[in-house]
Amino acid sequence: MRYYFPLILIIISNIVYHNATKKIPGDANVCLSLAATYAVSFVGVLFTYIITGNNLAKDIHNINWTSFVLGISLIGVEFGYILMYRFGWKINIGSLLANVCVSLFLILIGGLFYKEIINLKQIVGIAFCLIGIFLVSR
Repeated sequence: MRYYFPLILIIISNIVYHNATKKIPGDANVCLSLAATYAVSFVGVLFTYIITGNNLAKDIHNINWTSFVLGISLIGVEFGYILMYRFGWKINIGSLLANVCVSLFLILIGGLFYKEIINLKQIVGIAFCLIGIFLVSR
């Protein structure tokens, strides 16, 4: 179960995420909405960090540029999804297309930059993803 816990957490969190994002009022300021979202996230993560007994003086030295890039990329993801839903995308199509496209790019990036093997099954899967994108976007 420990192996599957992260996957289950991601799935449940993504379902809640997309439903909450779709329900942000149309007249709510996107930037202020995201600021409130990140304030809640900051408090939640900080609380979790504190109660798990970590050592800030030791751990702070392990923070590098990736945390800053991740923060910037999260803003792009959140802002993009809010705008996508505001511009009329359906929740069942918009998130699907975005995730399939991201997955296709990550397969390529994994093969090119991380030397991950792309086998025949994955190539067939890529073909099905492309067919799926074509079918749902019509």
